[in-house]
Amino acid sequence: MITELLDYLKDFNVQTIIGMIVISWYFSRDLKASIDALDKDVRAMNTRIGRMEGTVYGKDIYKHIDKENG
Repeated sequence: MITELLDYLKDFNVQTIIGMIVISWYFSRDLKASIDALDKDVRAMNTRIGRMEGTVYGKDIYKHIDKENG
């Protein structure tokens, strides 16, 4: 497997490899922040839906989100 990878990388020059690393970093640098924001939005949506349905399962979640929203 390693030899196949090295043979594949031999076809590229140093500039191509560095360029791919920079491009990968640029597009994935804010990935964690985006996932965290999406998780926060989903939790808030679940809280609103839970309140509309009248469920009782998330008392602690409701308090946590109320503190975040201020």
